[in-house]
Amino acid sequence: MRAQRESLGLLLKVVAEHTPGILEHLNRVGRLARSTAQALGLSEDEVECVEIAARLHDVGKLAIPDSILDKPGELDAREWVIMRTHAEVGERMLLAAPSLADAAELVRAHHERFDGRGYPDRLAGDAIPLGARIISVCAAFAAMMRNRPFSDAITVEEALDELGRCAGGQFDPLVVEAFQQLIRRATAQS
Repeated sequence: MRAQRESLGLLLKVVAEHTPGILEHLNRVGRLARSTAQALGLSEDEVECVEIAARLHDVGKLAIPDSILDKPGELDAREWVIMRTHAEVGERMLLAAPSLADAAELVRAHHERFDGRGYPDRLAGDAIPLGARIISVCAAFAAMMRNRPFSDAITVEEALDELGRCAGGQFDPLVVEAFQQLIRRATAQS
């Protein structure tokens, strides 16, 4: 556990130095993923792995040129090919730290789609590790809530509705349902 936390801290420091301001987003995805994993009844070890992978899900973007990451418009076909390598690059980076091997599998699979149209391996349904399905939903939600070079932030309810529209296609419907309940409950309490 200590080696895992040290490796996590080092990688997050590298990401934060490369992309100022990203740490808040990664930590938010990690918190959302932890809560969702707990709501779905995962063991504490599994919850911990999901949180770590969620916080590092985009570490492979360190290898993507800034001209692609910061492009204000749509990416062209060549740029998408490059962008899609970040999941595999992230997996390789995490495998360099043996304590992060379980998280590496989730990082690789976080852009797989429930309908099998994702990347890098075109996995579908339950063939996608549950932790990766959780990260996919949490990362998408957190991304929709941020201003980005190519889109403005949307409201919590709009983001939850978008997740619902994409359930069964991009996202696991059971994960989306658990996530929506979690967020709506938290929103009602605040």
